[in-house]
Amino acid sequence: MTRTLRLLVAVTACGVLGASAPAGADLAKWDQTKVADLAKQLADATQALNDTFYKQPPPGAGSMQSRAYQQLRQKIRAIRMEAGSLSSSLAKGEGYEETLPSYESLMEMVRAARRDAQQVFSTADVQQKATAVRVVLNQLSPYYDPDAVPLAAATR
Repeated sequence: MTRTLRLLVAVTACGVLGASAPAGADLAKWDQTKVADLAKQLADATQALNDTFYKQPPPGAGSMQSRAYQQLRQKIRAIRMEAGSLSSSLAKGEGYEETLPSYESLMEMVRAARRDAQQVFSTADVQQKATAVRVVLNQLSPYYDPDAVPLAAATR
């Protein structure tokens, strides 16, 4: 057998064997009412986080945290808006397929905000509101991501 043919057979066998292997965890069984309720809770929690963050005194203009603070402020605002959009879509009866892009966008923003939050001092009130958002996201994620790993508290 030529080397090319052996390679082709090996690749084909791996493809066939790989296709029959389990693909990972399953999504949580879709429950429109439950998911819409969680999304509403998330929209409320992100609004509270946004409001509390804006009440927090910003670092001084010359502070090394000033730029990171402004970036985090913008990300929190965007998270609030995306969470509201997700909640609204689910409340109108849109399901998994229609709302998955919104959820994925939201999670990208959350991951970016968590990185920024490590560089910014925040008050206990802001940390408490961020925890409330994280708790709801951890309940919502299994409906969208079969491999979702619960978000841990952000560390500084």
